[in-house]
Amino acid sequence: MKPKLIPCLALVLSGILIGGSTSVMSADLKVSSDFPGGSAKVLKLDRASNLIHITPACDPKLGYPCWWYFRLDNVDTGNPVVLVVTANQGVVQSGDKPRKLPADYSLPEYAAYSTDGTNWEHTARGERQGSQSIYRINTASSTLWLAWGPPFTLKDADQLIQKTCDLCPYAKSFVLANTRGGRPVPGVRISQPGATDGPRFSVWIQARQHAWESGSSWVARGFAEWLVSNDPAAESLRAKADIVIIPIMDVDSVETGQGGKEQLPHDPDGDWGSDPYFPEVAAGMEKLSALAKADRLDLFLDLHNPGYSARDIDFYLPAVPLLFPARVANDDNFLKIVQEQMTGAIKFNGRIGPDGKTYDPVVDKSVDTWTAAQCQSHTISFTMEIPWNISAATQDGYLKVGAQLGRSIDLYLQPAIRSGSKK
Repeated sequence: MKPKLIPCLALVLSGILIGGSTSVMSADLKVSSDFPGGSAKVLKLDRASNLIHITPACDPKLGYPCWWYFRLDNVDTGNPVVLVVTANQGVVQSGDKPRKLPADYSLPEYAAYSTDGTNWEHTARGERQGSQSIYRINTASSTLWLAWGPPFTLKDADQLIQKTCDLCPYAKSFVLANTRGGRPVPGVRISQPGATDGPRFSVWIQARQHAWESGSSWVARGFAEWLVSNDPAAESLRAKADIVIIPIMDVDSVETGQGGKEQLPHDPDGDWGSDPYFPEVAAGMEKLSALAKADRLDLFLDLHNPGYSARDIDFYLPAVPLLFPARVANDDNFLKIVQEQMTGAIKFNGRIGPDGKTYDPVVDKSVDTWTAAQCQSHTISFTMEIPWNISAATQDGYLKVGAQLGRSIDLYLQPAIRSGSKK
């Protein structure tokens, strides 16, 4: 019987392991992804060359299988870490047609790494070789966290909201809903009573309907941190508007390390209809409907990351039949301000994505269109796409965009700029 065991033992000692284990070692080199947001299927470990070869462990049925995130322990600090990522090109449901996910989604030009699991920076540009990319990292730390982009999990959302409430006496945390997996979807509401005479403006910003788009949560964090700062524009916005921020919508997919976008039975962003599947979407619809009926919603933003080729910020408008004159005027005013404010490394160049030419609520179930359909004609409702596949798409880069977004909203919510009157 012993001869049957020898090939298996040789396989382990050679530093090669094929499979989807969440904790794999080659000698004392160890890969782990058994934590919130973790995703990595180990294809090869080679201690001699400090090489780690992985592919995203996502299930294509649960969205784009492009997200990867793991911890590497017992690193040889005397040699560069060589990370090889093979794209997961599993078949996803794109509209009515299945398709193989392009390799580009799994292979960012710059990967993210951290020595403490909190502060993230970019690797050097990856070396692309077909459906693989090679990333090289020099480090003095024996432990590294490596990821597709800077992770942002439920723990990060909770910490952000707690920090916001600690810094601002008018900030109150709430749970939008519990997910199908039983997890809370946390949010924060900032409302400064008596700060202004007459009706107040109302703003709703949510992020991460697609779990792999982690940069959108960092932009939401940047907005929240700016909003409770002593920046005069932040003080001005707090004085005249009630603001809701939800850093993560699809908490289940984020926590389980799935892609989320175009998941089955359908995409969360296509769930905004008469029979929502996701409890967090149903709860969002209920609260937004109440604001709309009271004419208490002025600006809605759904934050995303776009496709791999995008280099600048894009905005998507609701369907053409919902672009009433007052809304068009407000859209133009807001986008003009954004273009003036967002001129840094991550900028808005004025490009507006395609919108639907017709509107059928039975078919068109994206959140920006649904929200526009519920609200008064002066309300603006956008999807905002922030690029991820550029050198500036770092923690700091995203946080700056969040602050610039806040200043843009403050400038927009001026009586001389905003078209339409509050009732």
